[in-house]
Amino acid sequence: MDQSNPSLSRRDFLKLGGAALVSAALTGMAPSPAGLDQAPVLHHGSRRHRYLAFTYDDCYLLNRMQELEALLEQYPDFRITLFPVGQALLNNARQDPTIWQRFQAKGHDIGYHSFDHTNLAVMSPKGILADYEKWGQALGQVLGFLPAVRFARPPFDILSYPFEYLCTERGLVATLYSTGGGGQPDTVMRAIRASQNGDIVQMHIRTDDLHTTQQALPYLAAEGIGAASLSRLYDDLLREQNESEGCDVGPGSALTRTCFE
Repeated sequence: MDQSNPSLSRRDFLKLGGAALVSAALTGMAPSPAGLDQAPVLHHGSRRHRYLAFTYDDCYLLNRMQELEALLEQYPDFRITLFPVGQALLNNARQDPTIWQRFQAKGHDIGYHSFDHTNLAVMSPKGILADYEKWGQALGQVLGFLPAVRFARPPFDILSYPFEYLCTERGLVATLYSTGGGGQPDTVMRAIRASQNGDIVQMHIRTDDLHTTQQALPYLAAEGIGAASLSRLYDDLLREQNESEGCDVGPGSALTRTCFE
């Protein structure tokens, strides 16, 4: 798996994020619904890179979280993204105080998925901001600090005005998926085998999806397909859209093409 692309600096992320809004209709991104076009909506990443992005919603079951952690230990180059609800952040930490710290320290992303899996579409803009702040307080409590949060997935995958408002106000990337949705392992594995480069796979922390993951990770490794965090996937997509890939790219750089091949 290609590990050559560094993470974007905060400055470059904000700068390229603005460019990405202009080009939101390009590969992997779509205009926001309900007339809102400020927040990008991510369905999949660049097709140039041979990896998938595995994402896991809800995260209620601690034993399945621990089993997933042990499985990932066998594939140290693989990264995933977790979308826990705030209640799961707190409940799991009460039983295993460092569970979230361990995932975060190993380079896995954590994104917003509401505090208690409420349908965010029925909230007011003020209410959804309050929900996000409550979720963020839970994340900060279990990690011991509040990291930058880049990605948000709405419960029930409903893109609504309040959710788009939140993403715009807090600089979040609304994240859906292009493969999966969970279910019987055989069915999901067929979808994973048919996936394209850069697809985002949606699963949940539950028994069926853990069994799928137990099949999927060795399949990816055998096929030479990586597993990338959403941070890496999105950074690569922004680089592609700004035609900077392969030339003078690094933290703090201008991310412009300054070399010739």
